[in-house]
Amino acid sequence: MTKRFTAAESSGDLPDPRPNVPIRASEEKEAFVSSEGKRFGFRETVLSRLGGAEQVHVNRLVVPPGKQSGPFHYHMREEEHFYVLEGRCVMRSGKDRHELKSGDYVCFPAGTGVAHAFENPFDEDCAMLTIGAWDPHEICVFVDSGKAKLRAMETIVSWPQESLDYWEGEPVDTPLDG
Repeated sequence: MTKRFTAAESSGDLPDPRPNVPIRASEEKEAFVSSEGKRFGFRETVLSRLGGAEQVHVNRLVVPPGKQSGPFHYHMREEEHFYVLEGRCVMRSGKDRHELKSGDYVCFPAGTGVAHAFENPFDEDCAMLTIGAWDPHEICVFVDSGKAKLRAMETIVSWPQESLDYWEGEPVDTPLDG
């Protein structure tokens, strides 16, 4: 029988995180827990970080009963993939809602403007594998709350904003010598 290790049990001369070592993700204590008010909540283990990945992010996301994974949103630069491992949830996608169960998969390509969120109205946890790239210049649009996160600027702004003229606010009538 092949022994599986947690990251804490891994040994060798490799720096943390240790790539190429099997990790028993279900036993990891590194899960990030997020909860906001009565509606939002999830537990997430960033598997790719445990494995030393740098380009592709792979997470195990668990949405508990009665919670939504996060705000309804879409990505301008990042593609996201979701595969339901166990349990059920309702995926809000654009104007539609779809029930997902173990074995179901969905992809949200970047730049489509199709927002998504996962709701769990059921009595059991819904566990998903989430896969995608992390882009330092990502713009994430939160449809319900009318805002956007500009990752490169480390800020969240109102969205959509009124479009401005290219020259608005520029000193167009001020000569260089004056």
